Amino acid sequence: MEISAITWFWRGLRGHSVTFAALFASVVLGLSVAGVVGRWLTSFGVHWLYVLILPAVLFGWLAKKEKDWLPEEKRRRIIARGVLFGSAGLAMLIAWFQR
Repeated sequence: MEISAITWFWRGLRGHSVTFAALFASVVLGLSVAGVVGRWLTSFGVHWLYVLILPAVLFGWLAKKEKDWLPEEKRRRIIARGVLFGSAGLAMLIAWFQR
């Protein structure tokens, strides 16, 4: 899980991907969207191999369609970086308040 969070951070930062920035933010804030999708598929009795493959395919598809939903690259970059650094800041703030 840690390696995927770093990969999502890098794709959100370098690739300006809002999808991967949101995935990183969900992991940092304690809710893994990929894990939720996997548990949802498991609850329907989907084979374990598809539970591993389908979330990756889904998030890849969402990342490719992102250019259709947000055509301006500058806006995507601002949103992705805002989500990345906002979630990291919020996680630090939550950890500070929990002490």
